[in-house]
Amino acid sequence: MPRKTLENTALRLKAILEVLAAQDPSAGAGTGRAEVLRQALEQVPLEGTEAELLASGVARGERALITASTKLVKAGWILKEGRAGWSITPEGRSALTEFPDVHHLNEALSGSKHSVTALTSAETQSEAVLEAALVESGAAAEPEAQVHGSHAEERYAGPSFPQPDAVAVAGTFAAALGGADWDPAADTVQLGFDRSDELWKLTVDLPAGNYEYKAALNRTWAENYGQNAHFDGANYRLEHSGGSVTFLYDHATHTVITKPDGF
Repeated sequence: MPRKTLENTALRLKAILEVLAAQDPSAGAGTGRAEVLRQALEQVPLEGTEAELLASGVARGERALITASTKLVKAGWILKEGRAGWSITPEGRSALTEFPDVHHLNEALSGSKHSVTALTSAETQSEAVLEAALVESGAAAEPEAQVHGSHAEERYAGPSFPQPDAVAVAGTFAAALGGADWDPAADTVQLGFDRSDELWKLTVDLPAGNYEYKAALNRTWAENYGQNAHFDGANYRLEHSGGSVTFLYDHATHTVITKPDGF
């Protein structure tokens, strides 16, 4: 990731804190994710390659910010509470006062030996996979086998940002797979987490037809995402000619994309 993008991402993290700090605490509700990101990107606009759209339809710089914002959660500076929105904690307000300079804020956020750069590898790899997944002529490798006791297992330190316990694509095609339509707990529509690129994936064979679905987390409808990654949004629509189709869910952006003919 270019140095300028890293600098801009740090500035946008500070902007997120400022946006949330401007909330009225007595209102008792946070600000929606989309609105927080909009205001942060309005304060520090996307530049150059940051504005390039990934295959998921999200700008490269916006995705970098979404991924980096998990550092604010881990630091205990903000809360992301789904329907309740995003809000700043007392610790987050103190951080703005104690570290007015963005460089010092970033050091305090990530530790003096680390910075937003620590997210670069996983973030870039995930972007590449998302883009490749929708290239018609592209061929992706099979997910790396996760063998317990292997050296790869020993080196794995967990995902680079928090992940749900389960992700399902619940909709009108579950019955065709032997489950119940719109059941977020049905085993037939659960995606598997691929730690190599931090995407959730499911490949199934479906009859030709028009289908609708949403991404439902943790086997309930309490947190779900529809079109354009909107929380509790409109249903995704899939016009399928029949055969194999792969669903990919990216928890950094809450986006679902599909690729016919397997993955």
